[in-house]
Amino acid sequence: VFSSSGVNPDDPTYLVIRNVQMLVLGSIALVVFMSVPYTFWRRYSVHAVVLAMALLILVLIGPEWLSEEVKGAKRWLTLGDLPIGLQPSEFAKLAFILYLADWCSTKGEKIRDFSNGLVPFGIMLGLLGGLVFIEPDMGTTLVIFSIGVTVYFVSGAAILHMIGGLLLAAVGFSLAAVAAPYRLQRLLAFGGDVTDPTYALGIGYHTVQSLLALGSGGITGMGLGVSRQKFGWLPEQSTDAIFSVWGQEMGFIGALLMITLFVAVAWRGYRVARRAPDGFGSLLATGVTTWIIFQSMLNIGAVSG
Repeated sequence: VFSSSGVNPDDPTYLVIRNVQMLVLGSIALVVFMSVPYTFWRRYSVHAVVLAMALLILVLIGPEWLSEEVKGAKRWLTLGDLPIGLQPSEFAKLAFILYLADWCSTKGEKIRDFSNGLVPFGIMLGLLGGLVFIEPDMGTTLVIFSIGVTVYFVSGAAILHMIGGLLLAAVGFSLAAVAAPYRLQRLLAFGGDVTDPTYALGIGYHTVQSLLALGSGGITGMGLGVSRQKFGWLPEQSTDAIFSVWGQEMGFIGALLMITLFVAVAWRGYRVARRAPDGFGSLLATGVTTWIIFQSMLNIGAVSG
Protein backbone atom coordinates (compact mmCIF):
# COMPACT_ATOMS: atom_id res chain seq x y z
CA VAL A 1 0.00 0.00 0.00
CA PHE A 2 2.81 2.42 0.86
CA SER A 3 4.61 1.61 -2.38
CA SER A 4 1.56 2.35 -4.52
CA SER A 5 0.40 5.44 -2.64
CA GLY A 6 3.75 6.97 -1.63
CA VAL A 7 4.03 8.76 -4.99
CA ASN A 8 1.54 11.41 -3.78
CA PRO A 9 3.69 14.58 -3.57
CA ASP A 10 1.37 16.31 -1.07
CA ASP A 11 1.34 13.61 1.59
CA PRO A 12 3.16 10.34 0.71
CA THR A 13 2.26 8.67 4.03
CA TYR A 14 -1.46 9.62 4.16
CA LEU A 15 -2.92 6.40 2.78
CA VAL A 16 -0.60 3.96 4.56
CA ILE A 17 -1.27 5.69 7.92
CA ARG A 18 -5.01 5.54 7.22
CA ASN A 19 -4.72 1.83 6.36
CA VAL A 20 -2.88 1.15 9.61
CA GLN A 21 -5.64 3.00 11.51
CA MET A 22 -8.29 0.88 9.74
CA LEU A 23 -6.26 -2.25 10.52
CA VAL A 24 -6.26 -1.41 14.24
CA LEU A 25 -10.00 -0.61 14.27
CA GLY A 26 -10.73 -3.72 12.20
CA SER A 27 -8.72 -5.93 14.56
CA ILE A 28 -10.64 -4.59 17.57
CA ALA A 29 -13.93 -5.19 15.74
CA LEU A 30 -12.72 -8.71 14.84
CA VAL A 31 -12.16 -9.60 18.49
CA VAL A 32 -15.54 -8.14 19.51
CA PHE A 33 -17.52 -9.87 16.76
CA MET A 34 -15.75 -13.20 17.34
CA SER A 35 -17.41 -13.34 20.77
CA VAL A 36 -20.92 -12.81 19.33
CA PRO A 37 -22.63 -15.96 17.93
CA TYR A 38 -23.49 -15.43 14.25
CA THR A 39 -27.07 -16.52 14.95
CA PHE A 40 -27.53 -13.30 16.96
CA TRP A 41 -27.50 -11.24 13.74
CA ARG A 42 -30.25 -13.29 12.12
CA ARG A 43 -32.98 -11.40 13.99
CA TYR A 44 -31.74 -8.14 12.43
CA SER A 45 -31.55 -9.31 8.80
CA VAL A 46 -34.68 -7.43 7.66
CA HIS A 47 -33.69 -4.31 9.59
CA ALA A 48 -30.25 -4.40 7.95
CA VAL A 49 -31.50 -4.68 4.37
CA VAL A 50 -34.14 -1.95 4.92
CA LEU A 51 -31.45 0.33 6.36
CA ALA A 52 -29.18 -0.47 3.40
CA MET A 53 -31.89 0.51 0.91
CA ALA A 54 -32.65 3.71 2.83
CA LEU A 55 -28.95 4.69 2.74
CA LEU A 56 -28.71 3.88 -0.98
CA ILE A 57 -31.71 6.11 -1.68
CA LEU A 58 -30.27 8.84 0.54
CA VAL A 59 -26.97 8.83 -1.35
CA LEU A 60 -28.89 9.35 -4.60
CA ILE A 61 -31.24 12.13 -3.45
CA GLY A 62 -29.23 13.68 -0.62
CA PRO A 63 -28.02 17.31 -0.72
CA GLU A 64 -24.52 18.18 -1.95
CA TRP A 65 -23.03 18.51 1.56
CA LEU A 66 -24.24 15.00 2.43
CA SER A 67 -23.82 13.19 -0.89
CA GLU A 68 -21.27 14.88 -3.14
CA GLU A 69 -21.00 13.91 -6.79
CA VAL A 70 -17.46 12.81 -7.66
CA LYS A 71 -16.43 12.01 -11.26
CA GLY A 72 -20.06 11.78 -12.33
CA ALA A 73 -21.12 9.35 -9.56
CA LYS A 74 -22.76 9.66 -6.13
CA ARG A 75 -21.53 6.81 -3.93
CA TRP A 76 -20.55 8.29 -0.55
CA LEU A 77 -22.37 9.85 2.39
CA THR A 78 -20.23 12.48 4.11
CA LEU A 79 -20.66 15.22 6.70
CA GLY A 80 -19.36 18.33 4.98
CA ASP A 81 -15.59 18.64 5.33
CA LEU A 82 -15.27 16.12 8.16
CA PRO A 83 -12.82 13.26 7.33
CA ILE A 84 -15.44 10.55 7.82
CA GLY A 85 -17.80 8.92 5.37
CA LEU A 86 -19.89 5.89 4.56
CA GLN A 87 -20.22 4.05 1.27
CA PRO A 88 -23.75 2.56 1.49
CA SER A 89 -23.11 0.00 -1.26
CA GLU A 90 -20.47 -1.69 0.94
CA PHE A 91 -22.90 -1.98 3.85
CA ALA A 92 -25.56 -3.15 1.36
CA LYS A 93 -23.43 -6.18 0.41
CA LEU A 94 -23.23 -7.39 4.01
CA ALA A 95 -26.90 -6.60 4.71
CA PHE A 96 -27.95 -8.46 1.55
CA ILE A 97 -25.90 -11.53 2.53
CA LEU A 98 -27.43 -11.52 6.02
CA TYR A 99 -30.96 -11.15 4.63
CA LEU A 100 -30.51 -13.80 1.90
CA ALA A 101 -29.00 -16.33 4.31
CA ASP A 102 -31.97 -15.87 6.65
CA TRP A 103 -34.63 -15.83 3.90
CA CYS A 104 -33.28 -18.78 1.88
CA SER A 105 -32.70 -21.00 4.92
CA THR A 106 -36.23 -20.24 6.18
CA LYS A 107 -37.83 -21.09 2.82
CA GLY A 108 -36.50 -24.64 2.74
CA GLU A 109 -37.93 -26.64 -0.18
CA LYS A 110 -40.19 -23.71 -1.16
CA ILE A 111 -37.07 -22.02 -2.57
CA ARG A 112 -37.64 -24.17 -5.67
CA ASP A 113 -41.09 -22.67 -6.31
CA PHE A 114 -41.45 -19.97 -8.94
CA SER A 115 -43.77 -17.71 -6.92
CA ASN A 116 -42.26 -18.40 -3.48
CA GLY A 117 -38.63 -18.58 -4.59
CA LEU A 118 -37.58 -16.96 -7.85
CA VAL A 119 -40.01 -14.01 -7.91
CA PRO A 120 -39.29 -12.56 -4.42
CA PHE A 121 -35.57 -13.25 -4.88
CA GLY A 122 -35.55 -11.45 -8.23
CA ILE A 123 -37.44 -8.46 -6.79
CA MET A 124 -35.02 -8.05 -3.89
CA LEU A 125 -31.95 -8.50 -6.11
CA GLY A 126 -33.38 -6.05 -8.64
CA LEU A 127 -34.17 -3.39 -6.03
CA LEU A 128 -30.80 -3.52 -4.31
CA GLY A 129 -28.75 -3.95 -7.48
CA GLY A 130 -30.77 -1.28 -9.29
CA LEU A 131 -30.12 1.35 -6.62
CA VAL A 132 -26.38 0.71 -6.86
CA PHE A 133 -26.45 0.57 -10.67
CA ILE A 134 -27.90 4.09 -11.01
CA GLU A 135 -25.25 5.67 -8.74
CA PRO A 136 -23.71 4.57 -11.20
CA ASP A 137 -21.50 1.70 -10.01
CA MET A 138 -21.42 -1.20 -12.46
CA GLY A 139 -18.66 -3.13 -10.68
CA THR A 140 -20.43 -3.21 -7.30
CA THR A 141 -23.68 -4.15 -9.05
CA LEU A 142 -21.93 -7.19 -10.53
CA VAL A 143 -20.57 -8.13 -7.08
CA ILE A 144 -24.05 -7.90 -5.50
CA PHE A 145 -25.49 -9.92 -8.39
CA SER A 146 -22.83 -12.64 -8.02
CA ILE A 147 -23.40 -12.86 -4.25
CA GLY A 148 -27.16 -13.17 -4.72
CA VAL A 149 -26.99 -15.79 -7.48
CA THR A 150 -24.43 -17.91 -5.60
CA VAL A 151 -26.33 -17.94 -2.29
CA TYR A 152 -29.62 -18.59 -4.10
CA PHE A 153 -28.08 -21.48 -6.05
CA VAL A 154 -26.42 -23.06 -3.00
CA SER A 155 -29.72 -22.86 -1.07
CA GLY A 156 -31.26 -25.34 -3.55
CA ALA A 157 -32.88 -23.20 -6.24
CA ALA A 158 -34.38 -24.90 -9.31
CA ILE A 159 -31.84 -25.06 -12.18
CA LEU A 160 -34.38 -24.05 -14.84
CA HIS A 161 -35.33 -21.00 -12.79
CA MET A 162 -31.65 -20.12 -12.46
CA ILE A 163 -31.04 -20.42 -16.21
CA GLY A 164 -34.12 -18.34 -17.07
CA GLY A 165 -33.24 -15.68 -14.51
CA LEU A 166 -29.63 -15.47 -15.69
CA LEU A 167 -30.69 -15.13 -19.33
CA LEU A 168 -33.14 -12.36 -18.41
CA ALA A 169 -30.45 -10.59 -16.36
CA ALA A 170 -27.95 -10.91 -19.23
CA VAL A 171 -30.41 -9.28 -21.64
CA GLY A 172 -31.13 -6.46 -19.18
CA PHE A 173 -27.45 -5.88 -18.50
CA SER A 174 -26.65 -5.84 -22.23
CA LEU A 175 -29.39 -3.28 -22.91
CA ALA A 176 -28.12 -1.11 -20.04
CA ALA A 177 -24.56 -1.31 -21.43
CA VAL A 178 -25.64 -0.36 -24.94
CA ALA A 179 -27.83 2.49 -23.63
CA ALA A 180 -24.83 4.20 -22.02
CA PRO A 181 -21.72 4.29 -24.27
CA TYR A 182 -19.28 4.62 -21.36
CA ARG A 183 -20.53 1.31 -19.90
CA LEU A 184 -20.00 -0.45 -23.22
CA GLN A 185 -16.51 1.05 -23.49
CA ARG A 186 -15.62 -0.17 -20.00
CA LEU A 187 -16.82 -3.68 -20.86
CA LEU A 188 -14.74 -3.66 -24.06
CA ALA A 189 -11.69 -2.50 -22.10
CA PHE A 190 -12.35 -5.17 -19.47
CA GLY A 191 -12.28 -7.74 -22.28
CA GLY A 192 -8.87 -6.52 -23.42
CA ASP A 193 -9.91 -4.03 -26.16
CA VAL A 194 -6.87 -1.73 -26.43
CA THR A 195 -7.63 -0.30 -29.86
CA ASP A 196 -7.80 3.17 -28.35
CA PRO A 197 -5.00 3.47 -25.78
CA THR A 198 -4.97 7.29 -25.70
CA TYR A 199 -5.40 9.21 -22.48
CA ALA A 200 -7.92 11.66 -23.93
CA LEU A 201 -10.42 9.08 -25.17
CA GLY A 202 -9.42 6.59 -22.54
CA ILE A 203 -11.29 3.45 -23.64
CA GLY A 204 -8.20 1.25 -23.51
CA TYR A 205 -5.79 3.51 -21.66
CA HIS A 206 -6.27 1.95 -18.24
CA THR A 207 -5.87 -1.58 -19.63
CA VAL A 208 -2.77 -0.67 -21.65
CA GLN A 209 -0.99 0.87 -18.66
CA SER A 210 -1.93 -2.07 -16.45
CA LEU A 211 -0.63 -4.58 -18.99
CA LEU A 212 2.59 -2.58 -19.37
CA ALA A 213 3.06 -2.71 -15.61
CA LEU A 214 2.33 -6.44 -15.34
CA GLY A 215 4.38 -7.35 -18.43
CA SER A 216 7.44 -5.31 -17.49
CA GLY A 217 7.51 -7.00 -14.08
CA GLY A 218 8.76 -10.18 -15.73
CA ILE A 219 9.17 -13.31 -13.64
CA THR A 220 10.61 -11.85 -10.44
CA GLY A 221 9.62 -8.16 -10.68
CA MET A 222 11.52 -4.89 -10.50
CA GLY A 223 11.58 -4.95 -6.72
CA LEU A 224 9.30 -3.60 -4.00
CA GLY A 225 8.90 0.15 -4.41
CA VAL A 226 10.46 0.31 -7.90
CA SER A 227 7.27 0.35 -10.05
CA ARG A 228 7.43 2.97 -12.83
CA GLN A 229 3.82 2.93 -13.99
CA LYS A 230 2.59 4.27 -10.66
CA PHE A 231 4.22 7.65 -11.37
CA GLY A 232 1.29 9.28 -13.14
CA TRP A 233 0.65 6.55 -15.72
CA LEU A 234 -1.74 4.24 -13.87
CA PRO A 235 -5.07 5.86 -12.96
CA GLU A 236 -5.98 5.19 -9.30
CA GLN A 237 -2.71 3.35 -8.75
CA SER A 238 -3.31 2.82 -5.01
CA THR A 239 -6.86 1.43 -5.39
CA ASP A 240 -8.22 0.14 -8.74
CA ALA A 241 -4.77 -0.62 -10.19
CA ILE A 242 -2.93 -1.74 -7.06
CA PHE A 243 -2.56 -5.30 -8.40
CA SER A 244 -0.76 -3.86 -11.45
CA VAL A 245 1.74 -2.09 -9.19
CA TRP A 246 2.23 -5.29 -7.20
CA GLY A 247 2.75 -7.28 -10.41
CA GLN A 248 5.35 -4.86 -11.76
CA GLU A 249 7.28 -4.83 -8.48
CA MET A 250 6.99 -8.50 -7.53
CA GLY A 251 6.65 -10.08 -10.98
CA PHE A 252 4.78 -13.17 -12.09
CA ILE A 253 5.83 -15.03 -8.93
CA GLY A 254 4.42 -12.27 -6.71
CA ALA A 255 1.19 -12.07 -8.73
CA LEU A 256 0.78 -15.84 -8.52
CA LEU A 257 1.40 -15.69 -4.76
CA MET A 258 -1.31 -13.04 -4.35
CA ILE A 259 -3.82 -15.08 -6.36
CA THR A 260 -2.88 -18.22 -4.40
CA LEU A 261 -3.67 -16.40 -1.14
CA PHE A 262 -7.13 -15.52 -2.45
CA VAL A 263 -7.64 -19.15 -3.51
CA ALA A 264 -6.70 -20.16 0.05
CA VAL A 265 -9.29 -17.73 1.45
CA ALA A 266 -11.89 -19.21 -0.94
CA TRP A 267 -11.04 -22.77 0.09
CA ARG A 268 -11.20 -21.97 3.81
CA GLY A 269 -14.38 -19.88 3.45
CA TYR A 270 -16.32 -22.50 1.51
CA ARG A 271 -14.99 -25.17 3.88
CA VAL A 272 -16.53 -23.22 6.75
CA ALA A 273 -19.78 -23.06 4.77
CA ARG A 274 -19.82 -26.84 4.24
CA ARG A 275 -19.15 -27.55 7.91
CA ALA A 276 -21.60 -25.00 9.35
CA PRO A 277 -24.08 -26.57 11.82
CA ASP A 278 -27.15 -24.97 10.20
CA GLY A 279 -28.42 -23.65 6.86
CA PHE A 280 -28.22 -20.01 7.92
CA GLY A 281 -24.55 -20.31 8.91
CA SER A 282 -23.73 -22.19 5.71
CA LEU A 283 -25.32 -19.56 3.45
CA LEU A 284 -23.82 -16.71 5.49
CA ALA A 285 -20.31 -18.13 5.01
CA THR A 286 -21.02 -18.77 1.32
CA GLY A 287 -22.13 -15.17 0.79
CA VAL A 288 -19.21 -13.55 2.61
CA THR A 289 -16.64 -15.76 0.86
CA THR A 290 -18.19 -15.10 -2.55
CA TRP A 291 -18.15 -11.36 -1.82
CA ILE A 292 -14.40 -11.34 -1.09
CA ILE A 293 -13.40 -13.70 -3.90
CA PHE A 294 -15.58 -12.39 -6.73
CA GLN A 295 -14.63 -8.78 -5.94
CA SER A 296 -10.97 -9.77 -6.06
CA MET A 297 -11.44 -11.67 -9.34
CA LEU A 298 -13.25 -8.69 -10.85
CA ASN A 299 -10.42 -6.32 -9.92
CA ILE A 300 -7.63 -8.64 -11.10
CA GLY A 301 -9.60 -9.41 -14.28
CA ALA A 302 -10.06 -5.70 -15.03
CA VAL A 303 -6.38 -4.76 -14.72
CA SER A 304 -5.20 -7.83 -16.67
CA GLY A 305 -7.67 -7.39 -19.55
